Amino acid sequence: MSAPETPPARPVHGPRDDFDRWMDTDRAGGRSPRLSIFAPALALPRRFTEFVSTSPGLLWVVSTVLVLAILAAGGAMAASSQSRQADLNKLVNGTEPLSYASQELFNSLSVADSVATTSFIQDGAGTGADDAAYTHALQNATQSVIRAANGIEDPSSRDMRLVLEIQQKLPDYVSLIAEAKVNNRVSNPVGGAYIAQASELMQNDLLTAASELYTRTNARVGEQQVGLTRPMWFPLSGLLAAVVMLVLAQFWLAALTNRRLNAGYGTATILMTLALLWTVGSAVVTWHAGANGLTRAAEPLETLTSVRIEAQQTRTTEALSLVRREYSDAERTSFSEHIRSIDAALDDLRDTVHDPALVDSSRELLRGWDTSHARTLTLIRDGDYPAAIRVAVAEGNGATGQDDATDTAGTAGTAADPGAAGTTGATGTTRNFARLDRQLQQLIAETRKDLRDYLIESRVSAERVTNLVVVFTVFSALCVILGTRPRLQEYM
Repeated sequence: MSAPETPPARPVHGPRDDFDRWMDTDRAGGRSPRLSIFAPALALPRRFTEFVSTSPGLLWVVSTVLVLAILAAGGAMAASSQSRQADLNKLVNGTEPLSYASQELFNSLSVADSVATTSFIQDGAGTGADDAAYTHALQNATQSVIRAANGIEDPSSRDMRLVLEIQQKLPDYVSLIAEAKVNNRVSNPVGGAYIAQASELMQNDLLTAASELYTRTNARVGEQQVGLTRPMWFPLSGLLAAVVMLVLAQFWLAALTNRRLNAGYGTATILMTLALLWTVGSAVVTWHAGANGLTRAAEPLETLTSVRIEAQQTRTTEALSLVRREYSDAERTSFSEHIRSIDAALDDLRDTVHDPALVDSSRELLRGWDTSHARTLTLIRDGDYPAAIRVAVAEGNGATGQDDATDTAGTAGTAADPGAAGTTGATGTTRNFARLDRQLQQLIAETRKDLRDYLIESRVSAERVTNLVVVFTVFSALCVILGTRPRLQEYM
């Protein structure tokens, strides 16, 4: 009987290839190399969460948020201030000069028409002084057209179309005036038709376009000025939020570290509070100054411009009626209404200008003009047309100094007795109107200077606020960093 067969011996210490495969959850091939590249990035949220859950991590996050909030508030204030300075520069160097050029264009055209019409009713073609004044007015109008065109940014805008209309029709007006002068020199009655046609072209087309241009540009000046006086709410809210966050962080840090005050956070809070108060104070001052600027500069400037324009149009209508040798009751009533309107406007402006005496003098000249006008109407009713012309176009008794010295006395004498003036023209319409126009022009120049001074001062003030806020925010951010660093070192 044979012995049982012995099974082959199994290695005792030899490892099995699949001994621990039951513990593997991945495929035998292992993790993809591509996924292993993103593993650190995918682990960042988990690591950041673990870091924030620690006290030093939370302290680092809070300080970082504070620094970013402070810098964002300062950056927003700087950006808003820079934008406001750019708007102020545009107003000072663009919009306001365009409005002034439009005003000068209207005034120059009106003066040219008034001088041309007044000189026509004199014998011949007028004096050399009249020709010089007419030429000067046309030159000013041409220069104003060029300045206005250069100040218009959009070539397809309504403003540019108005300027082009004036440029196209102004030569036609000059041609009609030249024809009127030529016919007037040879005593051809058709000259009156030419001067009437020229004045109609000026009143209905040129002055209408110039008036619309001035109205549009002046309205933009007012709108931009009002907009620039509004507080900058967005950057102010950013500064306020930064201050609130600093205060809350100060209390939180005190509870975390069992210390009452952190010098860095406290200094940052003080600096940001000062920046906030400075900005709020500047906003209040700017708003108040803006209201005063509108009251003492912008509104008086607009009123004075309207008064001067109304006076020039009244003078042109008066002279044109003499050319036609007819003066209806409606025209007399209209003249009186314009005089009262101008006088009332000047009376309202007296307390808003730097030189009230100049306003009083202008009102005296206005009354002298009204008196000489009444004298002219009396002579026309009496049938003495040559004497009426002499009163209407008279410039005075001689030298300017003598005219100035006798202005008040002459005006008073005429007011007391219109017949006492005779036909010497001591208080002639032309003299009174010319001096009135010069004084109105002086008032306009002074008021415009006040407006530009206010705008330039606002620009400088905005720049100062920007620089101060930027400095305070940078130092506040540094104080937060310096205040956080010792607390972080305690955990190391």
